[in-house]
Amino acid sequence: MLDLTWLDPLVQHFQLGDPKPPEAIRVGLIHQTWKLNTSEGSFIAQRLHPRFDPAVTEDGQAIGQWLRQHGFPVPRFRRARDGSLHLSWAEGLWRVMDCLPGSCHPTPPNWGYLEEAGAAVGRLHRLLAQMDYRFRFQIPHFHDTAHLWQQLRQYEPAPEVQAEWQFLIETVPNLLLPSGIPTQIIHADLKFNNFLFDEQGRFVGLVDLDTFMYHNLYVELGDALRSWGKRGNTLQPEAILAGLRGYAQTGNLHALQPELLLQGIQLITLELGMRFLQDWFEDAYWNWDPQRYPSRKAHNLARCQQQICLYQDLTQRAPQLLESMRALLSCEQRKEGR
Repeated sequence: MLDLTWLDPLVQHFQLGDPKPPEAIRVGLIHQTWKLNTSEGSFIAQRLHPRFDPAVTEDGQAIGQWLRQHGFPVPRFRRARDGSLHLSWAEGLWRVMDCLPGSCHPTPPNWGYLEEAGAAVGRLHRLLAQMDYRFRFQIPHFHDTAHLWQQLRQYEPAPEVQAEWQFLIETVPNLLLPSGIPTQIIHADLKFNNFLFDEQGRFVGLVDLDTFMYHNLYVELGDALRSWGKRGNTLQPEAILAGLRGYAQTGNLHALQPELLLQGIQLITLELGMRFLQDWFEDAYWNWDPQRYPSRKAHNLARCQQQICLYQDLTQRAPQLLESMRALLSCEQRKEGR
């Protein structure tokens, strides 16, 4: 039976009105998330994962306000009457944000959705490149692939994960991006189900404001394109190119190198595999599905194995995909030169 003892204190603290029974949202892998419909409107309630400092909400609020002021739709965190952004309840921290209109999709219904997402990311990057912000909280070593690799090396692999551990330890160093690539604020978690679309497939919002950070665009786009192109254990080049066509509409693509774009997808695919394998050892971070797996460890191992399969599939398709990416970039550079 679901524990809803937090509901009444939450709606009173944030003055949300009379609530209907909340709906659990199981898409996210970290925070406990609920949709609330009340007499005052629709809201999203979240219990922060213990590894997140409450300052992450202040950061998301500040960057979200900047984006909304410039016409880019992201949710707004709700403040209580006393000005606070959180409710402390039952050894957890809860927060509430506006529920944006639109729907998310686990996978793109068609390539047009990916072009919409790519164009939205292009606009997002242009806005964030203009912003200078000092973060109050950052997930320690998030997207620090070299650090994660060093941590993974220190584990003594059990027989059931020996093959995955060995593959990651041997493969990842050759994928690390060169130093000196320019950085800017990025979203850092542009998985496809973080995008909201209307019934016509137009982009109407971006959610998940907890991972903003300074990093390079190859890491950002690598993670996005990996998510957008994933179908089971394969990565679809057509999906990746559709996303890049949308990104090119904003004029951002011409400054990027196709080889590093491809390397970014490969790197982040295995970085995520390392993160899942790390939690196999620690058994403490990712949410897991008890209806499909007997334990968090089992779910994390399956996730790690899928990322390795995605990387291997992408490696086989890499020459053709790289040629297509170069052709797309060349076309955009010619347009830029006119």
